[in-house]
Amino acid sequence: MLWRALVEASPDIVLVIDPDGTVAFCNQSFAGKVVVGRKLWTFAVGEDAQQRIEERIREVVATRKALRYEHPGYREDGTTGWYEVRAIPIMVEGEVGQLIWSSQDISERRGALEKLAFHAEVLDQVSQPVIASTPDGKLIYWNEAAERTFGYAASEAVGRSGSQLLRTIYAPGTYDEMVAALRSPRSAWQGEMTLHTKNGEPVAIEASVRLVRDEKGTPLHGITVMQDATLRKRMEEQLRQSQKMEAIGLLAGGVAHDFNNLLAVILGFSELAARKLPAGHPVAGQLTEVFDAARRGAELTRKLLAFSRKQIMQPRALDACAAVEDFTRMVQRIVGEDVELAVERASDAVVVRADAVQLEQVLLNLCTNARQAMPDGGKLRLRIRAVDLDASFVAHHPWARVGTYAEIEVTDSGVGMDEATRLRAFEPFFTTKREGTGLGLATVYGIVQQHGGFVHVQSAPGAGTTVGVYLPRTDDLSSTRTPRGNGVPVHGKTTGHEVVLVAEDEPSLRSLVTMTLSELGYRVIAAADGEEAVQRFTERSGEIALVLLDVVMPGLDARQTYERILAVRPDARVLFTTGYAPASTRLAQLLQSGRVSLIEKPFTPQALAARVRSTIDAR
Repeated sequence: MLWRALVEASPDIVLVIDPDGTVAFCNQSFAGKVVVGRKLWTFAVGEDAQQRIEERIREVVATRKALRYEHPGYREDGTTGWYEVRAIPIMVEGEVGQLIWSSQDISERRGALEKLAFHAEVLDQVSQPVIASTPDGKLIYWNEAAERTFGYAASEAVGRSGSQLLRTIYAPGTYDEMVAALRSPRSAWQGEMTLHTKNGEPVAIEASVRLVRDEKGTPLHGITVMQDATLRKRMEEQLRQSQKMEAIGLLAGGVAHDFNNLLAVILGFSELAARKLPAGHPVAGQLTEVFDAARRGAELTRKLLAFSRKQIMQPRALDACAAVEDFTRMVQRIVGEDVELAVERASDAVVVRADAVQLEQVLLNLCTNARQAMPDGGKLRLRIRAVDLDASFVAHHPWARVGTYAEIEVTDSGVGMDEATRLRAFEPFFTTKREGTGLGLATVYGIVQQHGGFVHVQSAPGAGTTVGVYLPRTDDLSSTRTPRGNGVPVHGKTTGHEVVLVAEDEPSLRSLVTMTLSELGYRVIAAADGEEAVQRFTERSGEIALVLLDVVMPGLDARQTYERILAVRPDARVLFTTGYAPASTRLAQLLQSGRVSLIEKPFTPQALAARVRSTIDAR
């Protein structure tokens, strides 16, 4: 009687059925229906209901063990719902005589679970990592984006401490700020943190955290939505680095321009003074030291101008593969016999438009740096190939730009650099060596930038360094050869009697040039700027054999002055002089036209005399 009272009081449907599926008993939870004597599947949903129930009965009879499963069925009001069924065998003399068939309506619970499953499926489609955790930090949910971002499967993450799994790093004060925000009535916080992937790689994260509470205010769980900010951080760092380099470049270019004029004066007057001393005079040695120091200073300014992208370029179409192969004939002497040299090149020509001398300077600096990074010898590899960088590549490599490039990689097996050193590698005067100016990679940076390309460095302590130089490719196979700045013979006739117009705004340098040419027999007309130069040329255009024209002057710049002189006399001969070439002057285009010549500052009186003579005599 007690058993029957308990069964009748149960909110669950309790049936006793025979092995053939006939209902022998039902409790009051199924009241109002004629149940006893009918087959059990009469109250189940689906055309295969009989087959499914008969299979379950046979399984219980065969195994003599209880069974639990879920199936749809009809409620008392005729609607359908989901039921959790427990089938328990009643043993009679060692055989299954009947079965207790207990059903619990789980429609609401199943609906809630289906809703949760739907939400989980939706969250798995979200591109952002979403996780949930208990108040003590144990993970209870981990979506697919979290798997992709951090490398842990949900089965590896759920149940573990989130902060320990991801090795969370907060900026100073951030953790206390987050705790205070979550304890506040709003129970929400937004901020940044650094997490780590399964492989140990750091990931910059922007997180939005919300603490969910019950109606009593007790914390139930926390939900965190994350945004991978690593790429944005890298792009911001790239922009800051670019802006810093641009600012340093502007400063370096301005200093180098003014310094070049001073060095030209020092070189020129020290050479003139040395010529006037008798052989063996003790001052001659001192002047030689001054001269040599000025030449070393000129080399530094040349590198600064290269970094600031203000040096003079004379580009032409050339095959980068052939240029590198030509260079490797001398590179073995640079790196030494204890360095194994390997060159990998594309099978076809990779054509770029570049200044051959400056490209050689890039390779020389990179190979010299690589040699210094391998004090005990090692391996040096030069690789040249054509690459196409699309938007997808650039999206994951913010240092790159979309386009078609010649990629020149120089890889060494040396000591490598840490991240802080790598970020400063291109800064002028920054060096980790005891000796050196710190201008090697700065020069590379400037030359490549001026060619419209870019440079990227990969390195790690003990893992060597790879410097990738990317120069825009071209289909233009034409080649324009123009004479280099000071590459003129210094022997032969250097004197003359012609009239030379000298336009130079630096008084000391103008005085030096005037004195040098006057001593060689030339008649010199001096002008302090472009306006005065045009005026003097207009007055005496018929007798002026050559215009020596400084590129950077106040007022009219070199190009404007040049065009106005040609308007007066189209066949006028012009020799430009500068060590600094702003883009506004478009000097490179003028030099490629073959109509003008150039002598680069700082120059010596001997080089000036030779170039003036050769320009006047040119046909």
